[in-house]
Amino acid sequence: MDRDGSISTTAFRPDDAVAVPAGPAFSVPVPNLQIDTAAVLVRIDKPHSVTVASEARLTQNAAFEDGALASTIFLAMVVGMLAMPLLFDTMFFIVLREKFVLLHAGMTIAMATYVMTAGGVISAFIALPIDVLARIPALVWAIGVGFGALFIAGFVEKGVYKDGERKLLRLLAAWTMIVPGFAALQLEATQSFDNQLYFYAFMPIIPALVAMIALAVWRGSRGARFLAVAWTPVVLASIDRLLKGMGVYAASDSIDLWLFFALAFEVLVVALAIADRFLALRRERDVALSEARTLEELSERDALTGLLNRRVIEERFEFLRAEGFTTLALIDLDHFKVVNDEHGHLAGDAVLKCVAAALRGDDDNMLAFRIGGEEFALLLRGENGLERAEQRRIAITPKIAEVRPVPDMITASMGVVEAPADTLSDASFEALYSRADRLLYQAKASGRDRTMAERLKVFRPRRMQEPRRAA
Repeated sequence: MDRDGSISTTAFRPDDAVAVPAGPAFSVPVPNLQIDTAAVLVRIDKPHSVTVASEARLTQNAAFEDGALASTIFLAMVVGMLAMPLLFDTMFFIVLREKFVLLHAGMTIAMATYVMTAGGVISAFIALPIDVLARIPALVWAIGVGFGALFIAGFVEKGVYKDGERKLLRLLAAWTMIVPGFAALQLEATQSFDNQLYFYAFMPIIPALVAMIALAVWRGSRGARFLAVAWTPVVLASIDRLLKGMGVYAASDSIDLWLFFALAFEVLVVALAIADRFLALRRERDVALSEARTLEELSERDALTGLLNRRVIEERFEFLRAEGFTTLALIDLDHFKVVNDEHGHLAGDAVLKCVAAALRGDDDNMLAFRIGGEEFALLLRGENGLERAEQRRIAITPKIAEVRPVPDMITASMGVVEAPADTLSDASFEALYSRADRLLYQAKASGRDRTMAERLKVFRPRRMQEPRRAA
């Protein structure tokens, strides 16, 4: 408008606008100012977003406006902060294999995309059309909030939420992604109401999510405490953005920088929450593995003597033979029934414990087992297996002598089979046990307190004679 009241006009369409890297904005060039220009009037015709209309302003150079460079650097730092939790999520998922880690990664990607597009950072690298740039932030925000609702449902500890409450969170996630997500597409047929639909659709979501987090905190959820700290700044900034989007009031877009900061703060705190959960789950799994190992060990051990039981030697016999345990010795106490009959089963149990102590030792090349009743077994590897087994048998009698009130000398008989790795005979547990058992009863039949042994034949290939040379 010139001083004489004449007006010259220029009209622009969205395709004429240029995205500004220094914020969630685009620019169009106003006519050149003349000496007699009195004013520049700008009309935004049918603005889709009240927020965009309220933040429009005249400037000499949008890219170099005061604070633009600082805002761009700040937003780039926020994007970098959002990238770090993605690395953590990757590492945590490799270890935990928990679905909520993937949900947090999806939420983080959505929020990083929001910051890059709504903050204008992406325009410094990619020239996106204005209509596309207008749709992406609203769409990824709806998707990110949906992922957030799913994350709450999966992250809060089991037993905190009832099945119906977790289902409610999933329904909120579906609502957020579908209804505001549809409005964010800004279809031609929905231009008249999709902006209002987008913001009004969020109205029940925010209090519902706040209520669900508060409920989990009230029920003692440790994870929910992290979420409460992380989401409080985001909720406050989102409410401000929601009210501005609905046209309740207008304000400077500087408040949006706090929304971006709140998003970065939220993602980092939640990453710490996942790390805390990782440590908790690892402790739980360590305890579970320890208990499992304890139970497995108890199932492999004889309750009275603490020796390995028959099931272990049967199940692992082939492996132990492959490890070099090629000598099997069966030991049976002589006249043990007399101990139980004359002195009681407590005395009998004490005798069996003494036998176990005599057999156990600290030799890694000798394993002791309780087969059942007063029958024991030794598996030996290395040289002089028979002699070493005999030393253990002889050690039984003086050890039992320590038991009171057992006056009689208790002895032991033993049958030993040495089955080298290249033996010609069947070397299965059943076969060797049968041979050792037969030798044991031969020892008993020969007067007890002695050992009978045999060594199985091995394959010895005949040496090939060198052919004689013709004279």
